[in-house]
Amino acid sequence: MKSMFLFLSLLSCMPAVASNVSDNKQDQVDLNQTATGGYGYFINQDQKASVWWAEGAYKVLKDAPVPRKSQSRVSLSAAKNEYESFIIVVNPESEMENFRISVADFTSSDGKTIPGDQVEIRKVEYVKVSHPTDYYGYKGYFPDPLPLYEKPLTLKASENTPLWITVHVPSQTAAGQYTSEVTLTAANGWKTTVPVDLTVRNFELPAVPTIRSGWGMNMKNVELYENLTTEEQKRDKFEKYMEMFSRYKISPYDPFLYAPIHETVSGVDWEGGFYDSKEKVSGNYGYKVVDNSATENIEACTRELQPVTPGKTYELKWKAKSQAEKQTYVVGVECYDAEKNLIVFENRFEQFTANPGWESFTFPLGMFDEEIRYVKVILCAANRTYHGEDKGVVWFDELSMNQKETDQNLLACGNFEVDLDKIDIQLDFSDFEAAARKYFAPPYNFNSFRLAIKGLGSGTYYSRQNGIFEGFEQGTEEYNKLMKRYLQQIQDNLERIGVLGKEYIYWFDEPSEKDYEFVYQTNKMIKEYAPKLTTFLTEHVAGQDISDVTDISCTIWHQLNHEKIDKMNQRGLEYWSYLCVWPKAPWISEFIDHDAVNMRMWLWASYVYRLKGVLMWETTYWNSNEASPKGYLQNPWQEAMSWVTGYGWPYGKQTIWGNGDGRFFYPENRDPNKDKTTAYQGYPIPSIRLEFLRAGIEDYEYMCILEKLMKVASKKQASLVKEARQLLQIPKSIYTDEKTYNKDPQVLLEHRQKIAELIEKFMK
Repeated sequence: MKSMFLFLSLLSCMPAVASNVSDNKQDQVDLNQTATGGYGYFINQDQKASVWWAEGAYKVLKDAPVPRKSQSRVSLSAAKNEYESFIIVVNPESEMENFRISVADFTSSDGKTIPGDQVEIRKVEYVKVSHPTDYYGYKGYFPDPLPLYEKPLTLKASENTPLWITVHVPSQTAAGQYTSEVTLTAANGWKTTVPVDLTVRNFELPAVPTIRSGWGMNMKNVELYENLTTEEQKRDKFEKYMEMFSRYKISPYDPFLYAPIHETVSGVDWEGGFYDSKEKVSGNYGYKVVDNSATENIEACTRELQPVTPGKTYELKWKAKSQAEKQTYVVGVECYDAEKNLIVFENRFEQFTANPGWESFTFPLGMFDEEIRYVKVILCAANRTYHGEDKGVVWFDELSMNQKETDQNLLACGNFEVDLDKIDIQLDFSDFEAAARKYFAPPYNFNSFRLAIKGLGSGTYYSRQNGIFEGFEQGTEEYNKLMKRYLQQIQDNLERIGVLGKEYIYWFDEPSEKDYEFVYQTNKMIKEYAPKLTTFLTEHVAGQDISDVTDISCTIWHQLNHEKIDKMNQRGLEYWSYLCVWPKAPWISEFIDHDAVNMRMWLWASYVYRLKGVLMWETTYWNSNEASPKGYLQNPWQEAMSWVTGYGWPYGKQTIWGNGDGRFFYPENRDPNKDKTTAYQGYPIPSIRLEFLRAGIEDYEYMCILEKLMKVASKKQASLVKEARQLLQIPKSIYTDEKTYNKDPQVLLEHRQKIAELIEKFMK
């Protein structure tokens, strides 16, 4: 079928070309924080280089100025089970060769240690912004990819080289003061050491993140860019992605990609079409085949191979009608040997022409050779071409496969009759259960997953499709009966495995007003047959509320409905938010050429509004088939823009979505158009924006921990409770509303510090 690749944007609101870039620099993003006097701390300067540092909350531009404030020791604090980052910046006077960096173990005065394997060093790299996201961005190079530092570097003269250093504080670490040292060396004996002080707090962040999440990842993109061809390569790479999702404390859409729920269905003889109780020649049903794709052949076939006798002559007979006049369609058989292997050059296919009235057709199949023992009957509603460009709708009935010598019909299923009571749906959860016990436990600790439900419809504001279950279309009594059996099995097994409630059924994306009744009826069916399953909907249309059948409303950031948020929270439901191509400035956004604080502020605002989840449609969106020349893969290492794909966009039309939209990991392959053979099997490259997101998730934990302590506080802690209430009322100087917030990361760091100190007071 035609697939609508992506989850989504508000293209109806999108300009057809890139927004004009403002000539007024005051209107544009200021990553150097000039309005507040800059950021970071000067360490030292000699004849060869300047060295400075900053908290891991900033995007360091290549030409960011050396800070005026001086502080030679890096100062950090972190809770147990927290990741805390800082940036060391080196700016050499001339090209610096053989540059190396190392970080010693963190040790306390009484000999306790945070070992070096808990410290990660990454090099900040830059991507070119050729097309600014909007008026707020500008052309130039912006920091985003964070490849691991793995070998000596050559640093460019008079240009910042930032090193991103992250220390993970294991949950069993004792609270207290720890010190370490960063050593920088280069050719000709240059050396600088930077002491690091780390305060480990006396509280621990939960292993399973409090805020839920759903982040997309397209394994097909990964396979294409990384030249993965074997099943082992693909599974290994997928596992590395799962590890990276876990490290950044977010849950992927589908951790069950290689461990699906397996199903076995018996009692239904055909697949690919619809059983139609209205259009028929005799009996209860005719069979409707719909090919609405211009890119592939949509066809129906017998589910089981049909036995034939070698040396005998056969012919097919049937009745057919079409939706259109003079509809070309194809009927045929594929032939198989005794081991049920396809015999490649023994097909029998022929074209026929149907009209809107029922007509009889005959297709002589001839005599089958000795090796032919089985056939598969195939029904196509249009001409069967290599590219699948033709379309059509054809109904079939009274299909028989007769042995000419006896005129005996050997195709019992050709009458297209079905007994619902004999349809058996067996679901095998063994692989799924093993994966669930792996990914929803340490060390992964995912808290959500997107549950694919067979038979549901699909759609976006652009188009939609009815559901179909084993040939019965949504809206029929047969469909409802089968969906009830299926959904109840799903619910019961998720509950048995222990992941019921972690699922979300995200089957429709961003409905327009006309789609809400369709979505409502489907969600109502799910809640009627399996009331414990979690229904989910991404929304962007104001004034709609189907929360009586929708457990999670996930709304685009600039369309949050605060009254609805309050009502859903009161009812124990969940309200999430998402970012995508929209919103753009001045709203909180995901873009590379926007403020460093954005991804972190998204989580602070989520706490303010009592939101329970954050969603991102993709993390590996590296190429648009519509925008890129045929056979060409956009190189995300060189070009930051995410271009529109899908939604009927014509090939060759290049329309911006935004720099970095749906792109939070980078492929290992830095030249995907020239390197088509190397299988890249290492870890994906994260982005700075993922670092900011994780920091925000951990900030969210701080606030939740303080809130819980406040609720169980003793009377003796009344003054602390008062202080906690004040701190948890995030001041307007930090956050006012969805598009009015402080762009200076320092205000978040200072407020977070106050929260941490108060948590420790509660716990003394």
